[in-house]
Amino acid sequence: MIVSIHQPNLFPWMGFFEKMAASDTMILLDQVPYSKRSYQNRVKIKGTHGTKWLTVPVQVKGNFAQITHDVLISHDQDWKSKHVKTLEFFYGNSPQFNDLFPKIQQLYDLEHIDHLIDFTIPSIELIKKELGITTELIKASTLHAKGTRSELLAELVTAIGGDTYLSGPTGKDYIEDHYFKDRGLEIDYHPFQPFPYPQLFGEFTAGLSTLDFLFNVQDLSIWKGLKSL
Repeated sequence: MIVSIHQPNLFPWMGFFEKMAASDTMILLDQVPYSKRSYQNRVKIKGTHGTKWLTVPVQVKGNFAQITHDVLISHDQDWKSKHVKTLEFFYGNSPQFNDLFPKIQQLYDLEHIDHLIDFTIPSIELIKKELGITTELIKASTLHAKGTRSELLAELVTAIGGDTYLSGPTGKDYIEDHYFKDRGLEIDYHPFQPFPYPQLFGEFTAGLSTLDFLFNVQDLSIWKGLKSL
């Protein structure tokens, strides 16, 4: 069984979902320290004047070394309405707007969104469904694995009976492979090469939220990396 592991980011980019599609199970790493100013609570989308951050405000002041699943959303501002209006303004003329936008609105209408993962995990599940990916998602915090860094990753794969850990290409720079070898696990590295697709507002920009792809592309099979399509 091939297992990938990643932080539960907000509306992640396409490389996230290609790795998911290449896995039997993806573990959402919610039990490690939260990374401030990372993609866990923000992602880039594209508008008339270039890229813009779509950000979920979180309560970080004085909360050092918070665990990801403990991070609370800050409701000092009406971030939900701001997001919805921004997405409508940026993508209102996109080919798939009428189909996708109501589903995104339902996501923002969810109740009891107090912690960041209460929103980011549903955002991942929404895109997963739209892409037709069948990979199982599991929260790391439910597995009670011990260790840090590479040891934790190996323990998580072992905890669900996996035999192969699927990493992104940058894993070669930090993974300590002996933790995996000691447990009889293989490591595979899955590269993702961004490719151009039809976009609004000028020349193609890579690295955006997968929402940009879903709003703009009708034939999802142009994404060759998604073997499940």
